[in-house]
Amino acid sequence: MPDGGWNAATMKCPFYKHDSFKHKIIICESILDEKGTSTQRFRRQSDRLRQLECFCAGDYRKCEIYRMILQTKYPDD
Repeated sequence: MPDGGWNAATMKCPFYKHDSFKHKIIICESILDEKGTSTQRFRRQSDRLRQLECFCAGDYRKCEIYRMILQTKYPDD
């Protein structure tokens, strides 16, 4: 569950799992396997928030993480 004021229902990206204000991270579906996750760790909250706004809750098709997961795990989609 997000702890930074974001509601998971706001996220448009199908690979978004959750995020953490405290740890400055965004968790996405794994690039390689079904059980794992991919974690993006940010130095600044402003960078994490920009990523959430622009890609997770915005135009996720332009996100590099989204494209890597799509190409690796779902090449026929």
